[in-house]
Amino acid sequence: MKKLLCKYCGNAEFFVVNLHETICKCGLRLTKLSDYRREGTKPAEYPSQKRQADLISKIILLKQEIDNCLDKREQEGFHRLSLELKDCEEQLLKMDETVAQDCFAQSLKENKDWSNGRDIIF
Repeated sequence: MKKLLCKYCGNAEFFVVNLHETICKCGLRLTKLSDYRREGTKPAEYPSQKRQADLISKIILLKQEIDNCLDKREQEGFHRLSLELKDCEEQLLKMDETVAQDCFAQSLKENKDWSNGRDIIF
């Protein structure tokens, strides 16, 4: 019998939250069967999704730290963390734009291959 592994990190150890939800050691919630892979198969590579998830988690942590700075009335920490938060949000927006452009370019290529060089008239 083959083990189930996390599709993203390849880890075989999970924490069961409830009947249909587990958490991997990498921190991802696995709720669908497609979130797993069988032992012996190659791991899926999603570098842009992993980077996007890292940025989102960093943004959440920065917002929590900013709240703590506001509670303690630390202006210097607040300004430093605010600039870092702004930078992370800009990176996330740029990443979303490039992913959308890549998807658009891929669909154009597929449509061109489908038409075999013939012009499509609407």
